[in-house]
Amino acid sequence: MSAKTVSPLSDRIGGLVILAIGLAVAAQALSYPFGSVSQMGPGFFPVMSGLVLAFLGGLIAWKTPDAGQAGDEGLQKLRPAMFIFAGLLAWALLLRPTGLVVATVVMALLSAFAYPKPNPKRIATIVVLLPLLGVVLFIYGLGMPLRAFP
Repeated sequence: MSAKTVSPLSDRIGGLVILAIGLAVAAQALSYPFGSVSQMGPGFFPVMSGLVLAFLGGLIAWKTPDAGQAGDEGLQKLRPAMFIFAGLLAWALLLRPTGLVVATVVMALLSAFAYPKPNPKRIATIVVLLPLLGVVLFIYGLGMPLRAFP
């Protein structure tokens, strides 16, 4: 696999999306009490995480070379971003009606097509381990009120 598989335009768009998500997380978390460094409130960690995410997204967008360089294939390199976004959207829409396991399997399968040649062994491993880890971590470990199955 070549070292340059994503176009500079895709990198810049991805960095801007990460920047926007980070700012949205920080803005939403401002509705919670912030507290201080010595006595953190419930909004402290989400605000700080959102700002760090926005900073990293800004760095990605800023440090990306110009999209007009030779060999830039433009929007054809957006396949990975589209499949990853489709997987996340499917997970968000399926989580309540189908449960954590089914939503996570669908997300993993859709996201697997971000690769030009999906690897069946890797997909099978992810489809088995990711839902299992999700159930153990979120339902049993953190006690979140999620259903594992419909």
